[in-house]
Amino acid sequence: MIRRSRSPAPPGMNRRRSRISALPLAAVAALVAGVAPGAGVAATTKRVVIKDIEFTPATVSISRGSKVTWLWRDANVPHNVASRGTKRFRSAGTKNTGSYTVTFKKAGTYRYVCTIHANMRAKVVVR
Repeated sequence: MIRRSRSPAPPGMNRRRSRISALPLAAVAALVAGVAPGAGVAATTKRVVIKDIEFTPATVSISRGSKVTWLWRDANVPHNVASRGTKRFRSAGTKNTGSYTVTFKKAGTYRYVCTIHANMRAKVVVR
């Protein structure tokens, strides 16, 4: 039986192999975990409370694909939610209770108001 000895690898060769083989392993691990390689932040739902003639918080920051739910908590004062600018959304009519949800699929700043109360202004920032 003849054994051939392998010549030692040049310096840095093992490191290169490790880096190269780590990329496919990371991609496989991501797929097994149910995440696409390079996927961004997971979608969430943020809440805006409508009470005391204001939107709280006045600015909401979310990632693309996330939702914002407006919750009416001014039992005696009706409100609505209406966007301003080219990116449009609007709650159905005016109401004192209930909720309204929008999913934001594109990045940008979405400004909105209550059309009944001129001082009620706020925005959603989508990254």
